[in-house]
Amino acid sequence: MLRYFFTLWISFFLIPQKSTANSEGILLQADIVSEVAAPHEEVVFQFSLKNIFDHPQKYLLYTQDDNLLASKVVLSKSEVVLEAHEIYEGTISVQLSEYIPVGAYEKIKLTIHSDANHIKEHLDFYAVRAKAHPFLLVTRPLLEEVREKVKNYDWAKSNFLEMQRRLNAYEFPQRRIVSKPRPVKVWSSLAYAPSDSEKAFQLALAYKLTHVKAYLNKVAKFIREVTDPSEGYLSVGAATVGVEVHEGNFFLFLSAACDLILEESIFTEEDQQNVRAALRYYLKQNREHMHALGIMNHQASANAGAILAALYLQDISEVEYLIEADGGLADQISKGVMADGWWFEGTVNYGYLVAQRYTLVAQAFENYGWDLFNRRFPVKYKSKDFDNVPDEFTGMKFENWGPTGKSTRGIKEMVEAYISMMDENAVVVSSNDSKAAAPDPFYEIAYRYYKNKDLAWVICQTPRDSWTALLYGVAALPQVNDPRTKSAVAENAGLVALRSEASPDPSQNIQAYLKYGTHGGWHGHFDRTALLALDRYGHKFFGTEMCWFGYGKPGYKEAVQTSVSHNMVVVDGLQQQAVPSAQTLYFSGDLMQASITETLAKWRPIPTYNIEKFPPWDDYEYQTEAILQRRLAIVTADYLLIADFIKGNDKHTYDWLLHPVGLVQQQGISTKGPVLEAVDTSADSPYKYFHQAQWNRMKKRAKFQCIDEGFHLDVHTIWPQKADILIAKYPDGGRRQGIRNNPDRKTIGIRKESDQMVFVNLLEPYKGNSMVKKIHSEREDHIQVELMDGSIHEINIHGFDQEEGEISIELIQCLSGQEKGREKASTIVHNL
Repeated sequence: MLRYFFTLWISFFLIPQKSTANSEGILLQADIVSEVAAPHEEVVFQFSLKNIFDHPQKYLLYTQDDNLLASKVVLSKSEVVLEAHEIYEGTISVQLSEYIPVGAYEKIKLTIHSDANHIKEHLDFYAVRAKAHPFLLVTRPLLEEVREKVKNYDWAKSNFLEMQRRLNAYEFPQRRIVSKPRPVKVWSSLAYAPSDSEKAFQLALAYKLTHVKAYLNKVAKFIREVTDPSEGYLSVGAATVGVEVHEGNFFLFLSAACDLILEESIFTEEDQQNVRAALRYYLKQNREHMHALGIMNHQASANAGAILAALYLQDISEVEYLIEADGGLADQISKGVMADGWWFEGTVNYGYLVAQRYTLVAQAFENYGWDLFNRRFPVKYKSKDFDNVPDEFTGMKFENWGPTGKSTRGIKEMVEAYISMMDENAVVVSSNDSKAAAPDPFYEIAYRYYKNKDLAWVICQTPRDSWTALLYGVAALPQVNDPRTKSAVAENAGLVALRSEASPDPSQNIQAYLKYGTHGGWHGHFDRTALLALDRYGHKFFGTEMCWFGYGKPGYKEAVQTSVSHNMVVVDGLQQQAVPSAQTLYFSGDLMQASITETLAKWRPIPTYNIEKFPPWDDYEYQTEAILQRRLAIVTADYLLIADFIKGNDKHTYDWLLHPVGLVQQQGISTKGPVLEAVDTSADSPYKYFHQAQWNRMKKRAKFQCIDEGFHLDVHTIWPQKADILIAKYPDGGRRQGIRNNPDRKTIGIRKESDQMVFVNLLEPYKGNSMVKKIHSEREDHIQVELMDGSIHEINIHGFDQEEGEISIELIQCLSGQEKGREKASTIVHNL
């Protein structure tokens, strides 16, 4: 019965209707406004005109001046008189001119005019000169280029052989309908994965390169099953799990696969009609989702899939709509891409997802004869999320923060933005809801077009084993130097990379990353001033997602995104408010790399999970005064020094938190009380996820030694000298993946109660032998670090604990009593 209902419903609403309307109703309407044709071939557009008034009405109908068009246009009538509510069915016949290039079009503007009621309405029709398939992601010249690469270059030959091996072993899942419960409702869909259609595209590509019929037969069966009108996509309305980001990927590659092989003799006219019907229906569903407030990876992916579907159909009207309409490509890029090029969600995985989708769209445009790679889109204000989410719901913020930058955005920023925040293996630091990410294959397309040597360096760090590399990768890459050995800042994402410069081997240098920028909406974390990551020798000691609970789990917002799961100072065991924050000092020298980040934020209880709600969270108000929080980070060749100043007017509990792996020894502390089940068992406390908690006393500094896979991290506390020390088991969300959910990760906390505090701590990442011999400090603003090679660092910090005024830092290096180097940096800070 359900399938029967869908079939009837789709047959009536299959094609999105184009119409114009006034305040009293629709006057002019057409089902199809874009058609393809060969030169001298005639296409006929049908439209309807309704008299919406309660009395007879005369309408004039006309198209633009014939002298403006190359094609011959014939309108069925130029004048009609309609009775009350009568409908006139008219036609426009267009004989396409040979002067219209392949892939180009003529736009015919139909106008209706009524002098009596001062009505004038327009509707555009597109007569497109048909372009022969394939033209989306693959063209015939590209296929020849691939054959030459496979013939002449070992990497391409290995790539292609491995792709064939995987495709030979791959089988599409059985077509079936599944129902999956979501909050407040159940969705039904086909059981395909979003990557299944990408496999179909690869099979189609392999067939075109080898002419092996098994590849063609396998992908043809899949396409027929997906587009079958009574059993496939049209019968249920969702190909994957119904989520936009997955549907977009599915239909992007389904369109690309059909573009490659649908004109093979194995496909009937009925098969081709079924494909067109399925793509038309996806376009209709996409229109229902598009919204000016829907700027995020979900809608961007759906939009990209829709663009390739519309381009496959050569429906230029729909392509223009998908670019220019609210929530379309122009909106996604001009609102979602920040001035530093980062995607506003502040996560490299979602930034990569959107960049990958739109570079594929740009490549399809390039193949069709258009240029999206260089097109610029005027910047628009990025506002809040959909109206059903209250402002600051669970603390989220959706605006873009930081410099506004240039007045336009484009693809180029999207593909170049992340390089400055990569490590020596081109892995981008994890931030917000993201793990550390290896390079996406879209870099192959980006370098092919822009020829930026930094992009070539990224590709050189990859195995070049993707179909993207095979298809678009340049045959021979240039030898280029590492472009990201220096410290760097991404001002809108609010990421700081401090990189020591002592060793010519970048992997030997310390890389410390800090955070202060744009929140990122649904995927944002509450971690302004946090130490995001610390890398050395290719080893990652920390990352943003050191624990991971899935999006539908209570621990997602109760632990993963909260402040306590990050390396930062936490106030009263609460969650930091996300507000625009600042980097007030940045210095890159020979002896030291330094940054000061700060925020002025209130603190609130964490949201708590409530399955009865959608979204499933109980939210709470802020409950503290605004707290000034400032972090100084200094990176030298051997260590990272972190100083924190935190100030309120009232007394608060301040916890300085660090979450290292492999704690093997601690010095300078004694136990205080029993081991607790959790730091705090209250339902609204994030500390309920921190188990096996032991409180300790520190009377004169402490040292913690950690070893993770042979890599050492020593943590030296410097200030305060006396405090309560927490050691607890860090939250564990289950399956281990990279640095996520490492069962050996612990939490070290330094707790003090006061209205204001200064914390100073030194972290030394090393392998083999430690370089830090001794630390001496009689004051919190003067630290002396003695190293094993006999050198001594004197670090002076002035004005750090004041709300405004000058702050200066100075590092003096001495050896055998002689000064060997001195660097100083200063800044003026103001009340935030």
